[in-house]
Amino acid sequence: MYYKYFLLTMSLLITSLSQALEFVKNPATVAACEKTMSKMKSEALVNFDFFDVPLDRQQATNSNHIKIFYWIKKGTNSKKTPLLLIHGGPGGNSWRYYEAYKNSKYEGDVISIDNRNEGCSHVLDYNLPPESYSYFRARQVVEDIEVLHKNLYPNQTWRVFGQSRGSAIAHYYLEMYPRSLESVATQGFAMMSLENTLNYTYMRSQFNARGSERFAAQFPEAAQVIVEAKNIFNSKNICLPMNFLQQNLPVENRYPVCGDLITDSISYKLSNYSRWKDIATSLVALKMADGSIDEAKVKAFFTAEIDGNIYVQFMNYIMGTNGMDVGSPAPRNFTAIDNDVEISKSLISEGRFVSKVVYQAFLSTGNDAFLGYSDQADFKKIKKFLRSYKNRNGKSFNLTLFASKYDTIAGPEMYNYEKGKLGDLANFVELQNSGHEAWQTEKQLTDFLIR
Repeated sequence: MYYKYFLLTMSLLITSLSQALEFVKNPATVAACEKTMSKMKSEALVNFDFFDVPLDRQQATNSNHIKIFYWIKKGTNSKKTPLLLIHGGPGGNSWRYYEAYKNSKYEGDVISIDNRNEGCSHVLDYNLPPESYSYFRARQVVEDIEVLHKNLYPNQTWRVFGQSRGSAIAHYYLEMYPRSLESVATQGFAMMSLENTLNYTYMRSQFNARGSERFAAQFPEAAQVIVEAKNIFNSKNICLPMNFLQQNLPVENRYPVCGDLITDSISYKLSNYSRWKDIATSLVALKMADGSIDEAKVKAFFTAEIDGNIYVQFMNYIMGTNGMDVGSPAPRNFTAIDNDVEISKSLISEGRFVSKVVYQAFLSTGNDAFLGYSDQADFKKIKKFLRSYKNRNGKSFNLTLFASKYDTIAGPEMYNYEKGKLGDLANFVELQNSGHEAWQTEKQLTDFLIR
């Protein structure tokens, strides 16, 4: 009953917001979009366009409308099933897919959109309260995708691949419009039990802590630089400014990141296993000829890392979209993170940085500590479809889930629930040489997508 009351309250709030919101775009995002469209136009390898959708589908008649960006690389064989690529985020875009697939030899069409409020589909800036972003959650993205599907391929199914948050969106798609899909492949996220969904931020912190340990073992010289940087920041009581949720604050008014928490700002980079060597090289470059580290360089390096940290940039947006879909970083998670011995011992820690820095900054701006409920995809409905498909066709629907050994966002054990529930209704592949970026680096996965 309380959950239904919460949904009703949110629905009323959303309706009022749709009439009150002023669309304020981030200038940097606008500039990046213009640059991307200019490149696409000059290279002439894909076509791109926008399509129109209501911001609030529950009040579609009176709602503001927004434009969703998409690009399409036309194939050479119209009978080959189109391939849709759903990008990750929140705060992502389809541009990396463009770079990877603009010269693809796939015979069918390749399509990707910028999810609403991201990339060239940008509508709102990222420093509003979390409830302002209720329109940009996974189910709304699925509805946009299905509009495009009906417009482009009204009599044809398509193959869908989702990465990271795109993987979660693909699961929602499988729940909501399964008959639009020939197959689904995902990498970088899995369906979880409700308990694990509610604890996801803590689970992810554990994956990251394991990544930190592996990084330190693989690159001991870089790890030592981090240790020495921690010592400098602690012994000299150094604090660096974090421009959190507000634009162009004077340095003296920015939220401080102090002591060894400063080095935790690079922890989110561990998700990209193929770039670990680059991270290590950048850290070792902070050393001087005599082997000691250059304090000025260290400060400059970590100041840039704090400014570029995804949580610092998009905390409200992450909570208002992905957090409400696949597990909000609720206070119970931060308590668990703070009490976890292994996380506390981590050389660098995403969980520690979010708990002790970003979340505290979030509270300091007057935001409520309660971050809402999670709206999971209906796993029972997905399973029912998969069973009925197998009974009708004598074979399983092609659902293939790729996990990566070094993924610090979606560790392989995240897939245990889905494995246990689906059994032979899905294919599970564990990739051995990648992290969260596997769709770019693992030939087994890239070959699978263009088969």
